[in-house]
Amino acid sequence: MKLRLATAFAASVGSTAVHAHSFAQPYQLPMPYWMYIYGAMAALALSFVVLAFFLRETPNAQQPRHLLLGQLKMPWLQRLFQTAMFASIVLAIVAGLIGNQDSYRNINMTYFWIVFALGGCYLSALVGGWYDAVNPWKVSVEVLSKRWPVFGSGYIAYPKRLAYWPALTQYMVFIIIELFGDTRPFSLSVILLAYTALTLLGSWLFGSRQWFYYADLFSVLFRVIGHMAPLQKNAEQRWVLQWPFAGLIGQRATHPSLLIFILFMLSSTAFDGLKETQLWFNLFWKDPWNILTPLLGEHPIYAYPYLRPWFIAYEVFWLLLSPLLYLGLFLGFLWLGKTLSRSDLPLTELTARFSYSLLPIALVYHITHYYTLLLNQGVKIRGLISDPFGWGWNIFGNAITGRLPIIPDMGVVWDSQVWLILIGHVASVWLAHVEALRCFNSRRQATLSQFPMLALMIVFTGFGLWILAQPLKG
Repeated sequence: MKLRLATAFAASVGSTAVHAHSFAQPYQLPMPYWMYIYGAMAALALSFVVLAFFLRETPNAQQPRHLLLGQLKMPWLQRLFQTAMFASIVLAIVAGLIGNQDSYRNINMTYFWIVFALGGCYLSALVGGWYDAVNPWKVSVEVLSKRWPVFGSGYIAYPKRLAYWPALTQYMVFIIIELFGDTRPFSLSVILLAYTALTLLGSWLFGSRQWFYYADLFSVLFRVIGHMAPLQKNAEQRWVLQWPFAGLIGQRATHPSLLIFILFMLSSTAFDGLKETQLWFNLFWKDPWNILTPLLGEHPIYAYPYLRPWFIAYEVFWLLLSPLLYLGLFLGFLWLGKTLSRSDLPLTELTARFSYSLLPIALVYHITHYYTLLLNQGVKIRGLISDPFGWGWNIFGNAITGRLPIIPDMGVVWDSQVWLILIGHVASVWLAHVEALRCFNSRRQATLSQFPMLALMIVFTGFGLWILAQPLKG
């Protein structure tokens, strides 16, 4: 009986892993996945050689040229988008409180997790600064400030030592809720109300300008991603078109909390993929080192009912530790580069300068892991708008047809994932090399400093593709 229970449990967990990234059935790769990994590594190394020989940049070089598109002076259009964003958040909260509690019939789950949180990241990678212009919570503070002028000005100065720690803390809580919270429409609405209360309190206490710049999760997240956007506003508030990722040149992490925020963008996505692999499952439930079995008096898989909460705590622990592990790797390889180049720059300065070069990797990891959710679940927002509360309405006549998902070909998904991973890592190598040319006195010194960074990028490439291949191997 125990054997049957264990087999059924293992099968259920395994099926979750296979479905985790929208692969509903086994898919045979055109070639062994290790060939993809080695090929991507070789391409990355080749790109480094090309950059080392042909990229010429002086330490004081300006950012790449951009195409000036002009200034869009239509305040009514911005107000229209602000109103739409505010109304959509209110609708999501109300729908969760009074609507059907089926997560697939209530609009708030699909809207917040897929359209807002996921789609907002990808929109920020295309159009920088969009969220700052239409932030519904910022709009709420501005409206309250017109009624009570002291509301948004703040009662006390924002402490410098807080820096980005509040935003990082919210980010960690957000990911924990996403991965382990098992939210439903009502609980999501309660969470959004709590987030609203925190935002209003922070804006009232420290001032809206400081709060939304340093302490608000989505403001910081979308702004950091927005630096990579090809379309964004410059200092004169005019729209410019530039090369993707070019906006990261010259950016630096002004505080350790911002560096860890960036690293958590990378590590949390990698962890979400890792925890669905067979390796991660076996490390705990199969007890390969025979640690839990003597303590429990039986194999851990038979103790699942009361061991499950401890397993979740175990996963949360490693999730919270993950950015520190990436930080150790990052600092270690930077130190090797500093040693090879014999640079006089302190490690803290190098860390601040090269931190933004990791953002393209974080972005492509995020896209490759989650973009199929936009196709499978995100497009269902068309039908949910016709029946937002799940009460059987059909306002626009597409309550049923509007929920048909887009099911991509798995071969196309895998190929796009490989290309995205490669492009992101090549972009990071390019950014790091440009920054090295700005930091060091000679091309030789800059190139030497980048050999350890190249090794780090190769490690990230191999690890990222290995994680993506696991559901396909399933």
